[in-house]
Amino acid sequence: MHNDDSIRIIPLGGVGEIGKNMMVVEYRETIIIVDVGVMFPGEHLKGIDFIIPDFSYVIENKDKVKGIILTHGHEDHIGALPYLLREISAPIYGTRLTLGFAKNRLEEHSLPQDPVFHEIKPRERIEFEGIVAEFFSVFHSVADGVGIAFHTPFGIIVHSGDFKIDYTHVYDSLFDFYKLSEFGEKGVLLLMSDSTNSENEGYTQSEVSLNESLYKEISSATGKVLVATFASSTHRIQQIFDVSSRTGRKIAILGRSMEKNIELAKSLKYLVFDESMVIPADKVESYDSKEVVILTTGSQGEPMSALANISVGKHPLFNINENDTVIISASVIPGNEKAVSEIVNSLYRRGASVIYEGFREIHTSGHASQEELKLMMSITKPKYFLPIHGEFRHLINHSYIAKQIGINMSNVLIVKDGDVVKADDKGVSVEGNIPLSDVGIDGREVEGIESPHLSERQKLSEGGVVIIVIPISLEDSGILQPEIFSKGFVFSEDEDTLFEKAKDITFEAIRGCIRDGGQSKNQLKKAACDSLQKFIHKETKRTPVIVPIVIEV
Repeated sequence: MHNDDSIRIIPLGGVGEIGKNMMVVEYRETIIIVDVGVMFPGEHLKGIDFIIPDFSYVIENKDKVKGIILTHGHEDHIGALPYLLREISAPIYGTRLTLGFAKNRLEEHSLPQDPVFHEIKPRERIEFEGIVAEFFSVFHSVADGVGIAFHTPFGIIVHSGDFKIDYTHVYDSLFDFYKLSEFGEKGVLLLMSDSTNSENEGYTQSEVSLNESLYKEISSATGKVLVATFASSTHRIQQIFDVSSRTGRKIAILGRSMEKNIELAKSLKYLVFDESMVIPADKVESYDSKEVVILTTGSQGEPMSALANISVGKHPLFNINENDTVIISASVIPGNEKAVSEIVNSLYRRGASVIYEGFREIHTSGHASQEELKLMMSITKPKYFLPIHGEFRHLINHSYIAKQIGINMSNVLIVKDGDVVKADDKGVSVEGNIPLSDVGIDGREVEGIESPHLSERQKLSEGGVVIIVIPISLEDSGILQPEIFSKGFVFSEDEDTLFEKAKDITFEAIRGCIRDGGQSKNQLKKAACDSLQKFIHKETKRTPVIVPIVIEV
């Protein structure tokens, strides 16, 4: 809690990392939340589906939360919304398509109460207590994206949202230079801007430029074409429909999220295509392979996705063969590189032609490169600058760009999640930090990523498991010779000898425990675990999970 008359801006996610975007804007008794996103886990987080922000600060101040603003419909900006709404209640603001995606996401969850949605439009203003939020349209890889200008007692604070500057847009999705210029003329106190592509020189390639690249690949394919992309990338999906129509191919849609998002976007007229183009996925094999495009998710190597199953020949409806082409039209999110690489390799093994980012031009980013970032700063002319949405290297590179266009480096703030950025009549500075812990989602369960469960999963993945069964005689309460089994763990080439030695050492440890007065099952298990762990580590330098089982015989 704070009582001073200042604006507090607290990133709960999205700085120093890609994903998990969430920002708190606080003034007196008002908190406005900007985005509530997820982040894909790295290889070390076994069994975790994704990571969400730590909501602790928001929950502690839930009575102050007056609204949740969603800038656009990507998962790294809306995916954690259901978990936040389990804990707090607040109206949700977003454009029509963004709210549609959010509602689809919430349908999968049981919430304590139905959320209240408020549809907003670019240039609309929403008045909160002491702060006015004004929205401006930006171009991104999903339609209906907006940035936000917060009109505060100390000046205008601009949050760019995810953006790129695309002059040749796919359809009427405009970047509002005029409104940003207006803010710049009035005076922007602080600009918070997307840093994802701050390392990339020049301008980000236009979305429409992919049309011919996709047409070339699809028209020249000799068999089925499978295109994997994000279910929310409406601009890319529109182009896939357009190119498929030009080449006379039908489209089969795979994946529940892809089906739902396409249905929603078409109903709202963000996607335009002839219904006769779409065929059921289970009818694909009845068409000539040259007549079909299969549109699916799985571009990030998700293990249960249709693309993953197809890559190993386990999809129930069809297989990929040497005549088929797979196009992965999406950039790989950091942390997913290995999973995507495994799928690409599996597809190659099945004889498919695989086209992916870096191989040919079948993807373009939705984020601004260096010249566009300069333009954003030049138009808004901020006094202070805060790079957001990116790993630490992206934030630093963005700060160098700010220096190039004349922003005083003492007015550039590099922060981490939980840092408190304070704005008042004296300026903008970092004052303090709120401790945060990453939170993992395992299925629908929420747990801290430092939990014992995850530590144990890591050990299992690296060292396997060794099970020791300790029999206790019911007749005389004596201990019989234990048995040892292993899964995913091999002692050495001389396994039988080491197993016997391990049994003897464990048996002596249990007997020693009994001599010292240890009679309970827990005491016996601990003695067995400790001795076996030491022996295994001494012999193999590995630390498998030890599972002791005491049985009465």
